[in-house]
Amino acid sequence: MAMYDIIGELGDAQTFTTLTTTEARISTNIINLGVDDVNWGNGELWLNIKVATAFITSGTPATTITLRSSSDTTVNVSDKAVITIAAQDLSDLSIGDDVFRGRLPIDVDQEQYIGVLVANATESYTAGALDIWIDHGSQSDFPAQEALSNIT
Repeated sequence: MAMYDIIGELGDAQTFTTLTTTEARISTNIINLGVDDVNWGNGELWLNIKVATAFITSGTPATTITLRSSSDTTVNVSDKAVITIAAQDLSDLSIGDDVFRGRLPIDVDQEQYIGVLVANATESYTAGALDIWIDHGSQSDFPAQEALSNIT
């Protein structure tokens, strides 16, 4: 595991079961993009959201996930939306499935902090958790590295 994998972690098996009609920060961590001693290196940064624990519901939730940037540590709904992932029912996904994997905009560091907020429009979940992190996309994709490697 590379160092940016640790500093890029927004949520590790972060439980998400609460019903809310307004956004609530679910990422355990926010990332401070302005820390002097942290070097993200060259290249693109990617947001990754993966199902850690299967989501269970008796209804049909419409879950919207938003990465927001802020000038302070109180990342909230009034802060700039960097990436918004369209409403979906997370119970349709299995453990290990990608909810989202995509490149962050070049200017994501215009504000110092980033964090993930989530909202359910209708129903809640009785179980479910997400892994959420920032990495360097295909450069840090272990399956791709393993497939391209001559090391067995």
